[in-house]
Amino acid sequence: MLVVLVIAGLAVIACVVMVSLGHGGEMAEFPPDVPPLELPAAGQMTPADLIALQLPIGLVGYSTQAVDETLHRVSVALGERDTRIAVLEQRVTELSYARLQAREETKQAETKQAETKQAEDSEREPEVPSAPAREGWDGDRADAEEAW
Repeated sequence: MLVVLVIAGLAVIACVVMVSLGHGGEMAEFPPDVPPLELPAAGQMTPADLIALQLPIGLVGYSTQAVDETLHRVSVALGERDTRIAVLEQRVTELSYARLQAREETKQAETKQAETKQAEDSEREPEVPSAPAREGWDGDRADAEEAW
């Protein structure tokens, strides 16, 4: 009986060695039993989509594949959003700068017009009335005030 046990033990060891060397065939890969995630495309994802998301639970926790896919989609959505925000901020900065330049140009044009007008007015100096003419006007004014 001892001989039978030794032969059975050697047969088991030989089978284990053969299988470990790859001569015993391969194990079949089965597709995961996880349903596909119901997430929209990255550009259309909203916070409500993430709140409503229920990741599939496996034997030892959440499905790693589902969590990885979700994190990838969220990171792509955040990256697209950040890029769009940066582009819009750049446009706002450019428009603000253009508006400031337009104001500066308008102020400079108004200043030049005012200087030109002052120069023209100073060239046409008004006639200063003589002293007797001024006294006559002041007298007329006094008469008008008494009439009231």
